[in-house]
Amino acid sequence: MTARAFPKALPKARTPLPESLYGERIVAPGESVESVARTITDIVLAKRVVRKRWLIAAGVCGLLAALLALVPRRPDEGALVAVASYEGWIGIAEGSLLVSAVLQLAGVDWRCAVGRITETVALLAAIAAWFCAGAAAEPWMGGTGLSRPFGSAGFWQASGIAGLVVVCAGHWLVGLLPDLAVLHERGASRLYGRLAGGWRGSALQWRLWDEAHRATALLGALLAIALQVGASVMQAASAAPGRQDTLLPVTYLVDAVLSGVGASAAVIVTIRATHRLHGLITRRHLDILARLILVLGLASLYCHATTILAVLLSGDVAARDTVARGFHGDLAPAFWTVVVCGLLPPQLFWLPHLRRSGLAVAGVGTLAAVGAYADRAMGLAVALRDGAVLVPPSADIAGIATLAGSIALFLAGLILALRTLPIVSIAQMRALVIAHNPPVTPTGPTPEAPAAGAVPLARVRSIVAEFASARTLAVAAGLLRARDRNLRLDALGPVPIPEALEVLRPAVVPIRLRALAGALIGGTGVLAVCLAAIPLAAGAAPWGAWPSLVLPSLTAALTAGTLAALAALLAARGRLDPGETDAARAGRGRFVLTVRVGEEPGEADRIGQRLMALPAADGRPIAVRMIGR
Repeated sequence: MTARAFPKALPKARTPLPESLYGERIVAPGESVESVARTITDIVLAKRVVRKRWLIAAGVCGLLAALLALVPRRPDEGALVAVASYEGWIGIAEGSLLVSAVLQLAGVDWRCAVGRITETVALLAAIAAWFCAGAAAEPWMGGTGLSRPFGSAGFWQASGIAGLVVVCAGHWLVGLLPDLAVLHERGASRLYGRLAGGWRGSALQWRLWDEAHRATALLGALLAIALQVGASVMQAASAAPGRQDTLLPVTYLVDAVLSGVGASAAVIVTIRATHRLHGLITRRHLDILARLILVLGLASLYCHATTILAVLLSGDVAARDTVARGFHGDLAPAFWTVVVCGLLPPQLFWLPHLRRSGLAVAGVGTLAAVGAYADRAMGLAVALRDGAVLVPPSADIAGIATLAGSIALFLAGLILALRTLPIVSIAQMRALVIAHNPPVTPTGPTPEAPAAGAVPLARVRSIVAEFASARTLAVAAGLLRARDRNLRLDALGPVPIPEALEVLRPAVVPIRLRALAGALIGGTGVLAVCLAAIPLAAGAAPWGAWPSLVLPSLTAALTAGTLAALAALLAARGRLDPGETDAARAGRGRFVLTVRVGEEPGEADRIGQRLMALPAADGRPIAVRMIGR
């Protein structure tokens, strides 16, 4: 395995940028590997009284969502508010997933503190969209709620949201795996340990985890783009007059990303303030989030202004009528909400001091999400002008109940995630801390061998050596392997250890190949089923309608690929050997090299002497101990 095949897990320290540009460092100077784990896990391991209050709040929100879902809807009543809520939540989910995935693939270091929150927002927004889809009637797509005829547009839409939920959950669970082991280590219930399974933090497990995380990120980004662009192309090519402009797919994609970044920014600022995470989520994060909102706001402003100008210059009568309705007609409330909430507030971030204000970032982010919702509602009102019976939004009690229920469901899920799981990635933040706040290498005398009577040499199972950094561990492993190729070595650590992996060179099937195989099987299988079943259900020609099956097949392929990557990672955990418990526990806070001792007499003593004889500045461990059988 070459260095190029393994992505760099630890970002290199970079030259500090000017204070006027970013304001603060990406991580506070006093943060360490231990403080990061303590700060994040303390949120979950809070006092029982505090945790009980938060869980009661989550239960109230969940109960409210369940009650609001029972509000009846008349069969002849339109569903503009409910369907717009569905579209709005879909935009937030796809935008959050796309941004998180792209930053993950690009290896942007500041993402470490906010990536988990963004992924959580994406998953909860997808679940809220599913809630709205189940409550909304969509007569122009055939069927009602989640029960729609096979092969209809509504069926593919329901399948798409199901795939989005699965992909978001898969990417989210992959990132959680190593943090569950840390949480169990620090005193959480046994459930976290069972979920973590045989996670030891070995170099091979870290490699597979990093590869699975990147694979699911890529699949999630592709799914977000495919669903968003596919839905907007379908609407642009529909028979409804006034919304056939070619810029519509780009506009919807930009608005979705803007709403996702805005909603995520509001949640990030709220969590940062309520749980005092200022050392992990600094003002530099706020500045970067504000810059993202500003750039996306400019792109959205360009798309809307270009669309309106093109219609006024060369549009047909229906398109001009739609623009006029937005200025001073029945679409005016939605249009001016888009302008006031979605287009103008992001321009405030041209001012540097507002970019570093948590209140400003949260407020503008929330307004951006509201503006994107209004834009979806306006587009639906245009499409449904002659296709369904509409009622004024203020009179659509069932639609308002659906919107309120989805918000309550989102808040319930957010509170549960915050109080039961690490809301910030411990593994990624530790890697960031090691890169920006390198630990001081301990200096002192050569570490002494364990006491003679501690473990009889004849009963030694393995030797555990602790190192100050991944580099010194890799050097020691290389020197030991050079002297004896038959030594069974393993490296454990709190973060990925690509340096040691280059020395150990374990043989393993890459997870990306398994994800690719799963995607091919899932995509071709769904395509074959559709080609065989749709003519029987609708009497259509099987090959004449194949272009309409591309998006469903792609959705199935990406969903199957995500499940395959998650299954491969879970299978690679193995089972934790009871004799390796101490080494695994030490590896969750420090870099550890384990050497399995054979049956040859005196082998344990020779290996221990070799470790202690390594150069002090390059490869010598800071502690060595022997583990009995």
